[in-house]
Amino acid sequence: MTELLGTWVLVSCVSHRGETEVASFGTPPAGQLQYTADGRMSAFLMDPAWAAAGDPHADSFTDFFSYAGHWRRNGDMVTHDILFASQPSRVGTSFVRQIVPVDDDTIELVTQPEVSKSGRTYVTRLVWKRASAAA
Repeated sequence: MTELLGTWVLVSCVSHRGETEVASFGTPPAGQLQYTADGRMSAFLMDPAWAAAGDPHADSFTDFFSYAGHWRRNGDMVTHDILFASQPSRVGTSFVRQIVPVDDDTIELVTQPEVSKSGRTYVTRLVWKRASAAA
């Protein structure tokens, strides 16, 4: 079982809607995920191009998203209970992710299937590399 404790760096974030794949938060994306031993977690995901543009009025869920709260693990599933978020509608909700080990220092977190406003089902696959192993 892959140990989650520590800091992870975002390698890729791809949403799958049927046969369509869409990269999120840039190519490559930027992000950091942290799990602490006392059950706290935080996640920051950002498109580096969005940050470089420096628009002080920019506000986009597809360019930047952050949240923090508590985490718990059950086998190959991890649940993030959200206490703080850059998108207010996410506060008080939970994200459930399947943990797919890639190697000793890399994991893929796969979202549960969700239905978009257009009625299409999608999942997002986020690949994270342990910070101590990231370049």
